[in-house]
Amino acid sequence: MSSADSTELPIVETSVPCRHLRNKGMYVYTDGSGESHGDYDNTIFWCLKTMTGFGPDDTYVGREECCNVNRACFEPL
Repeated sequence: MSSADSTELPIVETSVPCRHLRNKGMYVYTDGSGESHGDYDNTIFWCLKTMTGFGPDDTYVGREECCNVNRACFEPL
């Protein structure tokens, strides 16, 4: 194990994403039923805090990445 590996936080995923995670499908893909249509392979995510594809912790924003409760910027719904 290298010294870089020992400083990384373990990935702990939840089924609940961060409250600041957004994607276009949340606004476009709706039929009025209130059901989610899921993500597509090319779904683009962004953070409401930074309005970019990187969170306040300078890490990529995405479905899996933003379910990690160990991220400093994670806020549950």
